Amino acid sequence: MAPTMTPHARLEKALTESLNGKLPGKIPTKWEKFSDVVILPQSAFVESGWNTDQSFWKIVAESLNVKRVARMGEVQGDYRKSGVELLLGENDWVVRREHGIDFGYNFTQCMWSAGNVTERGRIANENHEGEKILDLYAGIGYYTLPFLSEGARGPSGERANGRGAAHVVACEWNPDAIRALKWSLKANNLAGRCTILEGDNRNLQLDSEFDRVNLGLLPSAEEGYSIALQALKSEGGMLHVHGLAKDGEEEKWASNLAQNFEKDGRFSCSVVHVERVKWYAPHQRHIVVDIHALPVSC
Repeated sequence: MAPTMTPHARLEKALTESLNGKLPGKIPTKWEKFSDVVILPQSAFVESGWNTDQSFWKIVAESLNVKRVARMGEVQGDYRKSGVELLLGENDWVVRREHGIDFGYNFTQCMWSAGNVTERGRIANENHEGEKILDLYAGIGYYTLPFLSEGARGPSGERANGRGAAHVVACEWNPDAIRALKWSLKANNLAGRCTILEGDNRNLQLDSEFDRVNLGLLPSAEEGYSIALQALKSEGGMLHVHGLAKDGEEEKWASNLAQNFEKDGRFSCSVVHVERVKWYAPHQRHIVVDIHALPVSC
């Protein structure tokens, strides 16, 4: 029995046959595939020799067993539009299922970071029962939905360890992301436990009523630090701060962050945990720092 061909080998074979054995450039070796979509790297098939008409993209789709083909682009603007270009297919709507949660979004408009899967899982499988949580940079609900969920169900539907929050207030200013978040809240039967505040969170007046604040913005969530401290209950709570740290300096970065929060004067802040999420750039890591903030009188 002949060995099964790899996806790359199938793609190379299909294109070689269609072009009479002459390939005008390199074929990508990596791509992202989910649902019925493949998203090629930004450098794929951009050389002038490729005739990338609809028949070409159909060959790519058939060889990779998908119906839609797209190509990565640069993240754009304050709304952080994904920059993905749809090359084959009628629409860009997709639903990803992760940790028992359905995330729906338009992939040419909104970003998705597959590398944050462990952080979404960490949230979904922790106990947030009874809590009121503020998600300052909600996007399509990357962390809002896990905070509300009960974690991934087992193979027979058994309940996982996670316990969803009583309520999450989600701040977001990108209209495309807001539409996606509303869809996902409804699809997961969570809409009744989430309030979406639309617009720039720097213009909001938030009451000090939250048990936990999530600051999930890269490369820096610094503009939200004062908002987060103002939003915590007077008796304190937890902060989850995303940021970028040099390799080997994650603990130092976290300690400096806690000291920075203490300058506000209201809370004594201690680092509870540093989660190393993924590499963001060479020698630079995306981390999440969990900080416990208590009133200075304690």
